[in-house]
Amino acid sequence: MQAYWESAEHAWSEDSIRLINTPSDFARTALFYVQEIGHFKTLSTYYTEREYLDSFLLVYTISGQGRLSYGGKVYPILPQQIFLIDCMNYQHYAPAKGHVWEKLWVHLHGASARAYYEQFSQGDGPVRSTSQETPIPEILRNLIELHYYKSLRNELLSSKLIVELLTEVILSSPLTDNSTMDTPQLVMEALDFIYKRYNEKLSLDYLANKLSVNKYHLSKLFKIHTGLSPGEYIINLRITRAKELLKYSELTVAEISEKIGVDNVSHFINLFKDRTELTPLSFRKTWKNQLKSEFSR
Repeated sequence: MQAYWESAEHAWSEDSIRLINTPSDFARTALFYVQEIGHFKTLSTYYTEREYLDSFLLVYTISGQGRLSYGGKVYPILPQQIFLIDCMNYQHYAPAKGHVWEKLWVHLHGASARAYYEQFSQGDGPVRSTSQETPIPEILRNLIELHYYKSLRNELLSSKLIVELLTEVILSSPLTDNSTMDTPQLVMEALDFIYKRYNEKLSLDYLANKLSVNKYHLSKLFKIHTGLSPGEYIINLRITRAKELLKYSELTVAEISEKIGVDNVSHFINLFKDRTELTPLSFRKTWKNQLKSEFSR
């Protein structure tokens, strides 16, 4: 693993806030947690440059302007904009020339933090504009208040606020705003095709050919609006159908495998176990035992 490094000029106003947090073992393993958080009014010489820090940084600009170098590009940062970055990657941020940059910021982590970041990063770049009504700055201020002193209660409340914060951040994406919330017709056609023929031999090439579209375009658009690639979506649909048949039919595992479109029963068992942590027979047995328990009450 590459070694963390940082170069910085810590130049901010006297009334700026910076709080460092040491999470408990429980928070590190079970919760989202703050590593550092603050409210800065930066001076003209302020900057941060770093790489290989195991953290995710969210910044909300209150006023002034900043500049972010990330992923080989430079982004202007304007009021009511946010950026979210993975600090393992190279980054450099500073006030734009001639500006005082006032910002709320948090370094955060947690078991699912990367999944949220990866969902966010499917958009175009790390910067998003927000509306005047966005709750993001208020959530950040509430997080600051919680971190003036440490307690289990505050760690739980902090984790709850971080989930709310990350949800708002993802919803701020152009991919999920009101103008693009509706699923595109192409994705709807692909979903309809998959639902009708999921038990056939389907591939991305075959699906793209049937829909007369470039397979890479289809795959990207499909994942943006469903969260899964077409291949993973088909597998999940097959597993869901297999669960129904294991619960409500007397078909054998081999018969179910064939019925959902998986020719090799061993492959089906492995797919099922990988996604449910149970073999098909164990899943059926567990379900039947639960039913017996319910009826015996």
